[in-house]
Amino acid sequence: MVIVLACVLGSPTSRAVDKSVERVSLAEIEVTGLGFFGNREQRASLNRLLGPERGAVMDANAIEDAAFLLVSALAEQGFLRPRVTARLSPDGRDALSFEFDETLSTMLPRPLSARKVEFTIDPGVRSTIAALRFDGLHSIPVGEAEAFYRSVDSLWNSAASRSFSPARLRRSDENLRDGLRLLGFAEAEVRSKAVGDNLEGRTEVLVEVKEGPRFQVRSVSLAGAEGTDVTLDMRPWSGRAWTPLWQRDLGEAIRTAAVRAGYPDAVVTFKENPGQTAGGMHPLDVVATLEAGEKVMLAGVRFSGNRHTKESVLQRRVRLKPGAPLNLLDVETARMRLSRLGVFSSVRTELDPASGPDRGVTFRLKELPRWESNLLFGYGSYEQLRGGIEWRQTNLFGRAHQSRFLLVQSMKSTRGDLQYSVPELFGETIDGTARLFGLRREETSFVREEYGASVALRKRLGRGMEGRVGYTYQSLRNRSNELTTRVLDERRVTVGSVETGVTLDRRDNPLRPRRGYHCYAQVEAASKLLAGEVDYQIYEIGGSYHTAWGRTRWIHLGLSHGAITTLGSRNDRFLPVNKRFFPGGDSSIRGYQRGEASPRGADGRFIGAKSRVTLNAEVEQRLTTNWSAVLFMDALGTAVSLADYPFDERLYSVGLGVRYQTIVGPVRLEYGHNLRRRDGDPEGTLHFSVGFPF
Repeated sequence: MVIVLACVLGSPTSRAVDKSVERVSLAEIEVTGLGFFGNREQRASLNRLLGPERGAVMDANAIEDAAFLLVSALAEQGFLRPRVTARLSPDGRDALSFEFDETLSTMLPRPLSARKVEFTIDPGVRSTIAALRFDGLHSIPVGEAEAFYRSVDSLWNSAASRSFSPARLRRSDENLRDGLRLLGFAEAEVRSKAVGDNLEGRTEVLVEVKEGPRFQVRSVSLAGAEGTDVTLDMRPWSGRAWTPLWQRDLGEAIRTAAVRAGYPDAVVTFKENPGQTAGGMHPLDVVATLEAGEKVMLAGVRFSGNRHTKESVLQRRVRLKPGAPLNLLDVETARMRLSRLGVFSSVRTELDPASGPDRGVTFRLKELPRWESNLLFGYGSYEQLRGGIEWRQTNLFGRAHQSRFLLVQSMKSTRGDLQYSVPELFGETIDGTARLFGLRREETSFVREEYGASVALRKRLGRGMEGRVGYTYQSLRNRSNELTTRVLDERRVTVGSVETGVTLDRRDNPLRPRRGYHCYAQVEAASKLLAGEVDYQIYEIGGSYHTAWGRTRWIHLGLSHGAITTLGSRNDRFLPVNKRFFPGGDSSIRGYQRGEASPRGADGRFIGAKSRVTLNAEVEQRLTTNWSAVLFMDALGTAVSLADYPFDERLYSVGLGVRYQTIVGPVRLEYGHNLRRRDGDPEGTLHFSVGFPF
């Protein structure tokens, strides 16, 4: 995987920056005693919080404030009796030392100032929650309630995640109370206290809960909608727990109905008529009153800030009709359509005038730079170090067209890619792309060379589904061929093919999936009728499923299958080696490097497969907030000939790994051990990579 450094090298719209900024020498602050990361964190916090008090020298007030901030931060983290020693060297005087504790009774002599102050911290014993007891809690399982007070979502919980302090305890009480009120216990109260002696840092906490009755909506009605076009079925809203969130959602639903009808100033108020409490239930009859205001018509549409973008492109995206009722939801939809063009850093809307029966809409646009360059770097177990440059152009010809040039060099490959994208080529949901590409990569048994061009259409089908169709013309060649089939394969082949595919993504997070599923199907068909030299068809389907197993574990399953046929050709002797399957690697069967799991011939050399089935299964256990451990099993079946479809050879790997979660996906270190080794196969393989494997 290649990571973007987001290093913008330049832009024609950038303004010159005066670099002759006067540097002010500030008093130096050092913090020791908390370890490398703790020292850096507290020093940065002091530099930020002291503000203007930190000049070229620190006076007595600034030093006392810094000590107060350090002691307060330690107390907040649960440390008992922290001590902070301040060492400073006033101008022309011997070094002085002062000690501060939780009483903050130490007063520095005046006048006093220093250019450098070193704070040495003795945090003392950290108080942690050793035991939690709940009294009066019935509506939330104890395990869920404990999560409000200490971390329960990791296999190993550090002392920091279990730390005790009065301030943290108060926040935990408020969060548990809010959780109960979201369940309908509107009068819930939570109070906790530390019990027992906590001088050794182990604190027992007793949480006293008074849930009170559960507020239930017995009936709900809408008043004030008479004489308007506003309608809303109120029946689904009754019979539910009454909470501020329920009331807010109902108010938004009523206001949405009013906005759709052309009443942008609609206001909703509520009145609750309580019934008699019985059996722990407190019934409410709720009356929602709508104050619709006057009906507003759309006077016109204007655009501001589109220096380079043609207004005709914007008008096609907006689709608002002057003279129709002003529907703010349609205005928001138009704003999102403009944002999806990908050429604006921000899109805002304003009503002009802000009141009255006729109002216009102004879209205030802020365009992105016309071009930018990014440096790239990355690392993978097979290709090892990778680096490159990416150059992007946006809003070409003022029509929101975009181009992207990518050049990447690794230890095993060179890749270039030039792509030109046209949004809304046919209708709002169909985008077009033209692409030139080139690749030279050292595979396990040959050197792959691929050069060509392609055109494609992409259509968003809704609800996470997307379809694609395209045509590719490319030249394929392999060199330094060590395959069993090298006599037939070492030649240049031109290929003309059409590709079509569909994907459906219902995962909660594509970079770090925890729940949901993802599936795809695609076909590539090459023919001599498409200006190529060969006939073949490649079919690939696959998917993944992710689900939780308890609070701190997840199960990940992946299944993929590919097959190659040569319909239209008398035999498959001339099927390009570049198109055969060479499985193995950190996203396939992890006991092998890329391509090492390919079938072997009688001479032990690799042969590309014409059919493959890959199964991946993982159990992921969270260790801390960002770290997790993984136990996995990968299975692979391959066949050299379709006569042995779907496979006649099976390989298995099991392994362990650790992952660190980042904004670009998990950083993975995994070792796969091979259970069924062939002659020449490795015992196992260590992979280091970035990104989810399937």
